[in-house]
Amino acid sequence: MKITVKELTTIGPTIHSSLAALPFKREETQHKLLMKPILAYQSPSCIKIVGNIHHFLASQEAGEPTVPVYLIQESESTLELLQLIIEYYAPMNLMDKALLTQAALELGVPRSMLAEKIFPQMELAPREKLIDQILFLLKLPGALQTFILDKDLSLKRVLIFQRAGDHLDWVTRFIANLKIGINMTAEIIQNVWEMAKKDDVSFKSKAEEMGLWEMADQEYEDTRIAVMEIREKINKARFPSLSKAGVDLSETLDAAHLPDGVKIKWDPYFERQGVDVAFHAKNDEELDQILTKLAASPFKNIFKHI
Repeated sequence: MKITVKELTTIGPTIHSSLAALPFKREETQHKLLMKPILAYQSPSCIKIVGNIHHFLASQEAGEPTVPVYLIQESESTLELLQLIIEYYAPMNLMDKALLTQAALELGVPRSMLAEKIFPQMELAPREKLIDQILFLLKLPGALQTFILDKDLSLKRVLIFQRAGDHLDWVTRFIANLKIGINMTAEIIQNVWEMAKKDDVSFKSKAEEMGLWEMADQEYEDTRIAVMEIREKINKARFPSLSKAGVDLSETLDAAHLPDGVKIKWDPYFERQGVDVAFHAKNDEELDQILTKLAASPFKNIFKHI
């Protein structure tokens, strides 16, 4: 490969390749980008900008007649060119890697070579199946793409969104309005997807059935309330027998007619057997009444549900 430093004219139309769109987001370091020379490639027909087009456009807008460039005049292969671009943009974020993967395919790089040679350069596992997974990132709404970068999410975490691939606008509204964060949102998507698959229905149908679909368009001042509602809906759908056990236990307690001073608590998920009993008595008479009620059969019936 032969690289020289040249002055590139800014007059006339901008000629650039799909690689010029990289990097995905660098607003916070834009002043640093302006210090790095443009990366360009001498193709048989013209000079193509393949790196830092932001600098070129800024210089063009400022009326500067020329800008310095690193000009790649000779390259043995497309693979060599891509490897140089990866080094130029390092460190690359997840969206940069998705854009470069797409550009490599557009340049005709075979999928097997892309996985074997390019992915390791981008610190991705050399597996061909990852190609479609990382390209999925480019289908996400812009708000979700930005969210991925802001939270520095891993590819594994992001791919949970693929479960709701046809309804990503709904996912975006869910995050924006409920403000429940990435982990809770991923948990919701995974639960809905698993139950939809089990019942052989669409993702949207299951979300609507659970009462989650419309929640994306509600705004909550208190996130805790939204989380409680979501947990209840998921548990009710995933553990219908568990919900029924809770109802049966509550009805049995009502039938026992315990005094107001008695409080009964139990594990709502029935993972811990037994109940916690707390009461307050002001005198011997109240104490005897409470103990009599607790020793009676109507109260003891609760242990049929634990």
